[in-house]
Amino acid sequence: MSFTIAHHLADVPIAGWEDLHGRGSRTSPFLSPRFLLPWYRALGRGCDVRVARWAPGGGPDEGLLFLCRCEEGGWIFLGGEQVADYLDALVAPAHAEAFWREFLERGLPALGGGPLRLPGLVEGTPALSVLPSICRERGLSCSVEEMDRAPFVSLPGSFEEYLERLGRKERHELRRKMRRAGELLPGLAFRVTRTPGELAIDFPSFVELHRKSHPAKEAFMDEAMEAFFREVAEGFLASGRLRLAFLSTQGVDVASVFQFRTDGALLLYNSGYDPAHREASPGLVLIARSIGQAVDEGCAEYDFLRGTERYKNDLGGVDRPVYRLTVSA
Repeated sequence: MSFTIAHHLADVPIAGWEDLHGRGSRTSPFLSPRFLLPWYRALGRGCDVRVARWAPGGGPDEGLLFLCRCEEGGWIFLGGEQVADYLDALVAPAHAEAFWREFLERGLPALGGGPLRLPGLVEGTPALSVLPSICRERGLSCSVEEMDRAPFVSLPGSFEEYLERLGRKERHELRRKMRRAGELLPGLAFRVTRTPGELAIDFPSFVELHRKSHPAKEAFMDEAMEAFFREVAEGFLASGRLRLAFLSTQGVDVASVFQFRTDGALLLYNSGYDPAHREASPGLVLIARSIGQAVDEGCAEYDFLRGTERYKNDLGGVDRPVYRLTVSA
């Protein structure tokens, strides 16, 4: 059979998983083994895992669908909604229709049926275009609802061009805040973590700044979440895909951003800053510097990921819808 169901993440060969993940130019980092394995180890213990493996012709896996049983019954993407922004099946877009057809015919019955709850489907995801019509053909119910928005900025060839694309008010405000940060924060410096040795020092600084930012962030970053972030940081640094950046004054960090680099974009995953320096807007200034870094690296866009915080639009973000799709009999 082309579809098999694995009951453990360890049943999926890492080399094949990484190879499949690496084939797409914009494959979500939240589908990487460097993300889902740390999630399971730190946050998903006790989760009833299933992995639908699609290997047409008996060859290597050409499609993987990572699922976890919901408490209320049915199945949801592994990684859930709390820490994973963009989810989907891991399959090349050209094979998405064939994958989902076989999954609904063979994979879903092998799981005992639905409902199947699929959050984090960003606009343009193949599943959004093919699943509703396939479900109608098979007499299955398929509902699609917008669950969030994920602002992004299309990047030009230089940071100055980026600034010119902002609205007049937003451009003036950003330039003013960047100047003011330089006035209020002596020895202002920007850096990006490059080596495991640097990460050993920088990661605790990120966690401290994250917890300082807001009481809700302090509650979020408990010991299990810190262990998860640490393992993700180590894995993505090793693959060259981590962009952990800091703004500091006289050698003391005042803001940090935890970012992922894909082949086409820089993704802002999480952040923190020291409220003692709120007047200098260090968090906003650091993100602006990171947008400049994305331009320098030749990224096509800077992705703020899910959430409609005002600063994202102030920095030129354009909303991109994110959906939740539910399939049931």
